[in-house]
Amino acid sequence: MRQTKQFLASGAVLALAIATTSPALAQAQAQPQASADSAGAPEIIVTANKREQSANSVGLTIQAATAADLGNRGIAGPADLSKLVPGFTFTQSIYSTPVYTLRGIGLYDATFGAAPSVSVYSDQIPRNVPVMSDALDLDVERVEVLKGPQGTLFGQSSTGGAVNYIMGKPTKDFHAGMNASFERFNRAELSGFVSGPLGDKVSARLAVKGVSGGAWQRSISRPDDTNGDERKIMGRLTVDIEPTDGVKIELMATGSRDHSDPLAPQYTGSYLNYYPSAGAAAGSANAWAGGAVLGNPYGVVNPGRYADLTTPGSAGFNPYYGFLFQPGMVARLNIPNMTPDQLAHSAYASLTPAQLASLAAGAQAILGTPIRNDARSAEWTSGFLRPSQNSYYQFAGRIDVDVTPTITLTSITAAARSKLDYNQSLDGTTASVANVSLFGHVTSFNQEVRLAGNTEALHWIIGGSYDKLTTAQNNYFYLDDYSGSAVEFGEYFHIRTTLNEFTSRMRSYAFFGNAEYKVTDNLTVQGGVRYTDSKQNASYCYNDPASDTNQGTAHYYSLLLGAGPLAAGDCFPIDPATGHSTVTPVNPPALKEHNVSFRAGVNYKFDQGTLLYAVVSQGYKAGTFSAIGASRISQYTPAVQEKVVAYEAGFKAPLLDRKVQLNGAAFYYDYTNKQVRGRISDPVFGTLEKMLNVPKSYIWGIEGELVVRPMDGLTLSGSATYLKTKVTSDYSTTPDGIAVYNAQGYTGNFKGSELPYSPKFSANADVQYQFPVSDSLHAFVGGTLVYQGKQNATFSTDALPGSDFVIPSYATLDLRAGMETADGHWRLQVYGRNVTNKVYTTGVSSYLDTNIRYRGKPSIYGASVAYRF
Repeated sequence: MRQTKQFLASGAVLALAIATTSPALAQAQAQPQASADSAGAPEIIVTANKREQSANSVGLTIQAATAADLGNRGIAGPADLSKLVPGFTFTQSIYSTPVYTLRGIGLYDATFGAAPSVSVYSDQIPRNVPVMSDALDLDVERVEVLKGPQGTLFGQSSTGGAVNYIMGKPTKDFHAGMNASFERFNRAELSGFVSGPLGDKVSARLAVKGVSGGAWQRSISRPDDTNGDERKIMGRLTVDIEPTDGVKIELMATGSRDHSDPLAPQYTGSYLNYYPSAGAAAGSANAWAGGAVLGNPYGVVNPGRYADLTTPGSAGFNPYYGFLFQPGMVARLNIPNMTPDQLAHSAYASLTPAQLASLAAGAQAILGTPIRNDARSAEWTSGFLRPSQNSYYQFAGRIDVDVTPTITLTSITAAARSKLDYNQSLDGTTASVANVSLFGHVTSFNQEVRLAGNTEALHWIIGGSYDKLTTAQNNYFYLDDYSGSAVEFGEYFHIRTTLNEFTSRMRSYAFFGNAEYKVTDNLTVQGGVRYTDSKQNASYCYNDPASDTNQGTAHYYSLLLGAGPLAAGDCFPIDPATGHSTVTPVNPPALKEHNVSFRAGVNYKFDQGTLLYAVVSQGYKAGTFSAIGASRISQYTPAVQEKVVAYEAGFKAPLLDRKVQLNGAAFYYDYTNKQVRGRISDPVFGTLEKMLNVPKSYIWGIEGELVVRPMDGLTLSGSATYLKTKVTSDYSTTPDGIAVYNAQGYTGNFKGSELPYSPKFSANADVQYQFPVSDSLHAFVGGTLVYQGKQNATFSTDALPGSDFVIPSYATLDLRAGMETADGHWRLQVYGRNVTNKVYTTGVSSYLDTNIRYRGKPSIYGASVAYRF
């Protein structure tokens, strides 16, 4: 009922907005200007240098698309950009926060306020962190993806590149339009806009959208229990004011509310299931059950992996596996088969029948959940997942003042807040191994002032910026069925809940300049530099919120690790200087950093239009604190800033009267201190996370793009990226000498490993054919093929495998067909996404007892209609 009301409310707002307009035949989105030859390529205008230029005049690898292109390819937000941009990957982190990687550069971090390596902007206003990506699919005019370090003009969180969304702008005349779609799983979407003058010097544009339905996941054990419904409503109001000649003011307000279901993972196995032989799985002496011989019917015979886990000195050795984690879980699995005498002599003697049944059911779920290879099957604890309670707003203002006919002063101010409150099941089972309630917020303030001059020969920009970001994140863990609940000191310790409280504050200021000088009609040189100074603080408290600490995590730490007496709310990570828990919140030393980014390049443009370019640039990503749960305070030390020095050369060639566009580039990245979310060993929780730096690595690659228009109405396009990445330095321990592990539990030197989330080959191809049916009606058909190569989600070498964390390659095919009027008055389309029903994985991870993966959507088919007044 709630989602229906929300969807109807968005429709009511839209209907009211359209009712206030006068009819006007116009296109909703600003379209690129076409060349003189109607069969030639349209001119794509981009703002990569913070001024409008033809993409073919910018010495930089750019992929841009208009709203029509995005709609044809089924691209909604940044998560879908791989359909347009090869080398771009989207991954859902373990806490559902988005992770964007471009040309192998990205940071996998689940922290709400984690600064990205690929920055996202809307109308040159930063969306400071990926969780602030709301409403980027609302009333879009075009999107530009800039590859390579963009620190000179776009700041220090753009070592991989920048994505800039240009939104629909107010118009001098009245325009209005609406779009509606309905597709499989009852997903419905309704959006629209109204734009026009409010007076002689004021114009405005209002856009709204509502989304409802789409639950495509289903529980393995409860087939009628579905998940994945979207419940979104968003809006944007833009007002343009021109009080006098040479002055323009733009005010923007964006808001969204997202009550969608967090996606559930798919279980891929438990490391607790490994045995050296079938006989060992069938029964083993277990002191926890009073000497009973217990068996595991779900045991997996894997002698090599078992030996790695249980052999001292092995790279995969886990000292707690053979006597704590596995036997404890198998004992719980066998509780229903124990005799009363066995139970009376076991660690479970003091538990009630209901508690015993719960432990047995949890073990059954952890070890016995079936592994499914379809897209829709998933699993979660019944009743735990719920609609998110997330919201976002942004208020922004831009003022442009023409100081002289060639010099413009620009000020951009923005304030935003993202509030998050949702549940996440991290184990892929019905058990409560790692159920997490997450709640918190991210607030940002950004101010940029710049002065730009444009003459026929020289274009320059100088300016400064100030950014402030605050984060509060709380992770409340429910660990009732976790294998680490064990018998120690004659007691059964049931680790039930823990709470990780994290706050951070960041402020930075920067000064920058950039210039392009036309030496001759064909030769242009460019250069830019930015100085950035930043400071970050963080506070941590990992505690036991349970009122009874006698069976809680804190008390367990107190006895097992000598952490000292603790009460509910006390912070229990251990300070090595005292050997006891900190009790009070941990405040690591402030992270103070500064850097200088630069770019220098040369462009040569032939009279025919082909552009050759070469550029060298240096970019930085600020250091970062992460919202991790720790057993020792050394885990709270941040990763320091990373640096990329990039070398790139390429060409952009419009050929055959612009019927062919051929682009190509080759690049090499020298990577220093790449930030990663690594793992170290913990006696209670197995491996826990820590922010780390990989000292040295490299990325090199080549890219190509081809667009061909062989005849009127037919467009063929394709693009591809090939990458090679490698860790070139030793990477085996933390700075304080603690061994580093990969996600599969192996430790050693990961020198020679590929970088995570960096597929060697990725490509896409698109075809669109439009033909007249009558003088006023056109038909069209088209399709998009996307290929994503195999990639690793963790570091691995031949000696230190990470095979459980490989994301296999996949290809998806989308098809579309429809009709539209020649004047763009209306458009009707039917479409299919992933029409071959390819089962593919978008992310893999592990948490405590289980491995999990996230699947992409199965086949989706639907219809949409667009109408312009």
